Amino acid sequence: MLLNKTIRLFLDSIGRREEYEFYLNKFQSADTVCFALLVPDLESLGQGAEAFAFDLHFLISLGLKPAVVLTGSDAEAKWALLAENPLFEKAELPAIEKSEDKVPVFFQTLEEMVPTVGKRVHFIRAAGGFQTEYYYIQKENCVKLSDEEQALADAAAALLEARPGTHISVTSPMNLLEEIFTVKGAGTLFRKGSKIISPDFQCLEIHDADGVKSKLLALLAESFKKTPKPDAIEQVTKVYLDENYRGAVLLEEQSEGLYLSKFAVGPEARGEGLALELWAEVCKNHPAFFWRSRVGNSVNQWYDRQADGYYTSGDWQIFWRGMPAASLPGLIAFCENRAPDFV
Repeated sequence: MLLNKTIRLFLDSIGRREEYEFYLNKFQSADTVCFALLVPDLESLGQGAEAFAFDLHFLISLGLKPAVVLTGSDAEAKWALLAENPLFEKAELPAIEKSEDKVPVFFQTLEEMVPTVGKRVHFIRAAGGFQTEYYYIQKENCVKLSDEEQALADAAAALLEARPGTHISVTSPMNLLEEIFTVKGAGTLFRKGSKIISPDFQCLEIHDADGVKSKLLALLAESFKKTPKPDAIEQVTKVYLDENYRGAVLLEEQSEGLYLSKFAVGPEARGEGLALELWAEVCKNHPAFFWRSRVGNSVNQWYDRQADGYYTSGDWQIFWRGMPAASLPGLIAFCENRAPDFV
């Protein structure tokens, strides 16, 4: 879909072009009737019904059809606010597709709607997301929730259990588009949590029946959009990876210390919190390591917050964490002279 200048300028104000183009292509090629199910609370509609309608008009202009789902005892009160705008029309399953420029409003349960109608669910509340970017259903969370938030988290957990693979988040009306079109998002994403595995890389030199190495090379190519050299992972001594090969961290034992050679997350997994889970696993097991990143890499600001220090040399920013001061000249020289891992 070709975007006119006005639409592209608006999307540019929301996030990075490569991100919104990725999500736009993903949503436009989805095999569901609606690309997302939006579940507003009464307060968000009372305070921002016009902003909500504007966002939905914009989504329709992009060729994306959203649907609104009204749940709870106040569903009719919510509909009374939406009914004032001709954009919205009541709809019932299975009769879904009506006017292309209207937003269908359903009163069914989410379990009835997912995944046939949509596989993405965005809860919308006036208060926006929780005080955390990710809320894990099957892992411990460090954030304390209010009763209202806990009820929402329980509903998300029940839906994830009943409909695995559903994308569920909570955001505010003002942040809805940023939540939809950027990797970082602007709300809280509900996740079961990934299973991080660490196969014995030394054994893979002899026996790799599951094709771990070839899968890792494919992940690197997909993540970096470059072809890795055949020997790109030959020096790897430790690996942490998502069991579905959607992300991985590769480590090498060098004379200068433990070197993080690659931190890869596949496009489909970006924005889900997998990178943080992988990073936490590495930091838990390895108190000291170093790595490098291209100058201008958008993730460098985040790296800066995780590192004890960094040094810029030519095309590289060199980071370290937990490394003794005496090792810094050596690790900097190593990163400066390290040959590229991609063709």
